Amino acid sequence: MSVGEKMRRLFEPARFPPPPLDGLGLAWRYVLAIAGYAVIASAQVTMVVAPEIVRDAMSGMPGELWPAPAIYADLALGFAGTCLIHLRRRWPLAVFLATEVASIFSNSITFVGVWAFLSLCSRRDMRRIVGAVLVSIAAGLSTRFVPWRVNEGANTSPIESVLVSLVTIVVFALIGMYHGVRQDRQAEVAMAAELAEAEREYAVLAERNRIAREMHDVLAHRISLVSMHAGVLAYRTDLSAEETRSIAQIIQENAHASLTELRSVLSTLREVPSPDAAPAAPQPTLVLLPRLLEEARGFGQRIEIDQFLDAAAVPQLTSRHSYRILQECLTNARKHAPYATVEVRLAGSPRDGVSIRVANPITVVGGAGGGAGVPGARLGLVGISERAQMLGGRCDAGERGGRFVVDVWLPWH
Repeated sequence: MSVGEKMRRLFEPARFPPPPLDGLGLAWRYVLAIAGYAVIASAQVTMVVAPEIVRDAMSGMPGELWPAPAIYADLALGFAGTCLIHLRRRWPLAVFLATEVASIFSNSITFVGVWAFLSLCSRRDMRRIVGAVLVSIAAGLSTRFVPWRVNEGANTSPIESVLVSLVTIVVFALIGMYHGVRQDRQAEVAMAAELAEAEREYAVLAERNRIAREMHDVLAHRISLVSMHAGVLAYRTDLSAEETRSIAQIIQENAHASLTELRSVLSTLREVPSPDAAPAAPQPTLVLLPRLLEEARGFGQRIEIDQFLDAAAVPQLTSRHSYRILQECLTNARKHAPYATVEVRLAGSPRDGVSIRVANPITVVGGAGGGAGVPGARLGLVGISERAQMLGGRCDAGERGGRFVVDVWLPWH
């Protein structure tokens, strides 16, 4: 931080509250306050127990010995002020005003007043600081009207007293303001470290979610096909040998395809992505949507699609996420309503964005393998919502008139 920056921040309000004190920090402050009180109090007590010593020491100096009641009042006020030292951070202005008024009649409370003034200045509220300076000067002048202190400033005029007090107060004010700037700086460093740690944890969590989403989208599609056809073999006892071989071949092909896609996704996730880099192959896009629909239909899923957009014109990032969303919707429909007719509507333009709607009956439709529905954990819908939100889009899914409908909108760019 440059000198100019430090000077500028001296007169700016504090950005952070003072840090809380630990046990050691509070202990040494109390020890210092008690020590200061003890030094001043010992001088006051000497006036009572050995006044002749004090008179000899004060020979040639203005002022008289304080009367015993005034000394006792001084010690009581100083002790009360020392007990308030731990409140100076919470209510610095109130503690300062109380100690300044008491300092008119007490010397032993001066130490606490100075400390409260430093805490007040560390907040760098200029209106309060100016007010505190005026109160301090007024309190100093008021001592001239206290009977047992009337001669203490006999050698100086009121103007000289004000000037001396003003210089002293300004020095203490600058010390307190500088301390406040350092407290702010330390708080900023600590907050920056906490923010960096939170961002690191968030980045790790976001990366874990991204990996989980990609793994789910790749595997759920294939595994649902494997599970559905395995259910056919489990529940159908009237299949011929040729039909059994055909279903077993489908299971084998999808199992191999699952491993292949899993390896491709893992190899992609191991790379460090660039912000401007295009999605790495072999991530599919809407251009490959006909192949996805043909594959699903080949496994017995009935799909009706209305497409009102040019798949090749959709930006690659939006196209890739749109493909995964459609794939997950078809997978969910196959798991929860096997052999039901799935209605797909796909539309979009650079002005309107990409709209995806997938709807299917909630009731499972009977057919071959009708009991082979795969249980779901609704993670597919979570992944769809995350993809939409990541691109600045939205997702709405739920039951509407006996049908389960997924509505997704994505921005074109």
